[in-house]
Amino acid sequence: MIDRRAFASGLALGAAAFAARAQVPGKVARVGYLSSSARPSDAELQQSPWSLEMQRLGWVEGRNLVVERRFTDGNLDQLAVFARELVEARVDVIMTLAERDAAEVRRLTSTLPIVVVYNGMDPVADGLIASFARPGGNVTGVSRMLGETRAKRLELIKTMLPAAGRVGVMFVPSPDAGQRAKFESTLHEAARALHVELAFLPYRNQDELMAAFPMLAAARTPAFLLEPTFQTYANRGRIAELAIRHRLPGVFTLRGYAQAGGLMSYGPDWSTILRQMAQQTDRILRGTKPAELPMEQPSRFELVVNLATAKALGLAIPQPLLLRADEVIQ
Repeated sequence: MIDRRAFASGLALGAAAFAARAQVPGKVARVGYLSSSARPSDAELQQSPWSLEMQRLGWVEGRNLVVERRFTDGNLDQLAVFARELVEARVDVIMTLAERDAAEVRRLTSTLPIVVVYNGMDPVADGLIASFARPGGNVTGVSRMLGETRAKRLELIKTMLPAAGRVGVMFVPSPDAGQRAKFESTLHEAARALHVELAFLPYRNQDELMAAFPMLAAARTPAFLLEPTFQTYANRGRIAELAIRHRLPGVFTLRGYAQAGGLMSYGPDWSTILRQMAQQTDRILRGTKPAELPMEQPSRFELVVNLATAKALGLAIPQPLLLRADEVIQ
């Protein structure tokens, strides 16, 4: 289970650090940035919440900060190569946006600090850290709390479609049978409380994902959840189009899906997570050991509703749901 007290402790420590922040050390810091996503433009990188927060904290690229960025665009072979490059480059800390990326670095070093966005169920149970308050190794970061928010997204479908008795779940199957069983068991538990059956549709690539939409429609499954990857986010507009074409309401994890035409999204604010990651990177660069730097949880969650998509699907969003929304796209 998630340790709420550790989360509060982490926020308190972070606030104290900001209040008493010392001058940036007189050195050039080197940060490795490893991601399985496609490389954004240079302008997008410089204006990202992580980069802007690093600047606010006193770290400016080209002055006292060098960022060695590696993007694999989903190529697993490149992931291992790039992880080794960053470790051998002797950077001060490596930031990753998924635990799979962090695992490649951990395979090569047990001492180089790693700051990770954790997307799994429980980083303690998974052996990534010893505890939220004291991770105990060379890894810390921010947990997206996907285990908890999955149940919330399922609840949102039931609120929107009270008569829905079946929901499709599109997901990338874990190679670890135990992890997959845990994932399905958690969702089944939430579904039972809502009197909903689940149809699990594993996908391993974009072609399989796209094929899942007509399958759900043919089976008269009234709605779906999508467990995303970097590639699904890159193709979020196409996914929204398919959902509308097959008249399938879906609830997603990030606001970008709703902005691209998905019906709803609920989850942590990604921009806030990246700022939290920058704050942890800053503390490590100033001397804090990752073993003693609490793994944080998201400080902000958001619900986004796309009314234009609801209209295209022939749905009326319940007024209580609209009142709870942080953003309503007209």
